[in-house]
Amino acid sequence: MVSNKIRVGVVGLGYLGKFHLEKYQMNKLVDVTSIVDTDLKNLDCISSKHVFKTDSFKKIIEKVDAVSIVTPTVTHFQIAKFFLENKVNVLLEKPMTKTLSEARTLNNIAKKNKCIFQIGHLEQFNPAIRKLKSQLENPEFIEVHRLCKFNPRATDVDVVLDLMIHDIDIVLSLVKKNIKKISVSGKKVITSLIDIANVRLEFDDNVVANLTASRISTKNERKMRLFLKNAYYSVDFIDNELKKLKKNKNDTFKTTCYKYEKTDSLNEEIKNFINTCYGKEKSMTTGECGLKALAVAKKITKSITKK
Repeated sequence: MVSNKIRVGVVGLGYLGKFHLEKYQMNKLVDVTSIVDTDLKNLDCISSKHVFKTDSFKKIIEKVDAVSIVTPTVTHFQIAKFFLENKVNVLLEKPMTKTLSEARTLNNIAKKNKCIFQIGHLEQFNPAIRKLKSQLENPEFIEVHRLCKFNPRATDVDVVLDLMIHDIDIVLSLVKKNIKKISVSGKKVITSLIDIANVRLEFDDNVVANLTASRISTKNERKMRLFLKNAYYSVDFIDNELKKLKKNKNDTFKTTCYKYEKTDSLNEEIKNFINTCYGKEKSMTTGECGLKALAVAKKITKSITKK
């Protein structure tokens, strides 16, 4: 083991957890020391004799400085709490926790123990969004469509917590104002939880965000449109493309298009996490950001289920 590398463990080696493991293995600043899964067959994805394999996350505590937790949402609190209490840095997949109380508790422990606590909101690492955030000022109206084909793998939470929460997180990072009204509609169609939802968020100063998320569509589409005085932005998350249309003084319009190469957002997220652990960067998706997005998502789900 190289002593100056961060010792990392991956807890949960299902579909997404295996990708986390792969990105850590590629990172030269990381030494993957441990992998954890309750299904012992999943541990066979790595053959190294130097990696400790176990079905109990508590058994790796002396072997790690940081962990990715990629397990079902209902287990997030118990696992993250254990590592944060033991002063281990945590990258926790979204949605953050099952309840707001759990999320607040984790943030308090992380703050007390001075741990890096990052939430897996991948879209913040899309280069089109990063470019947008460097240019955008005072959006007045935002419209988002996040449509996905049905995948039975991700049905332990509703579509708001599964998909829409990405866009809630982005909108909250773009609109630095208080939400004064939430209007919702949504339906259970295929699963026992909400599969399609539409939300209108009204902020102070008449800023509006209209979000639609569906996990029962015939196509995959992830687009955001933003309107502000004399300008319009369009983001295509799938194609990593940002378009800007701006009105000039002579009433003509200038169009600028930023097209980015396909980017591995998960790899960028994990690089940010590791570099934050080293003190080289600041986390782009903190536990506090995760709590804010979760709070809005919970209000939305509660309002839909009441109807």
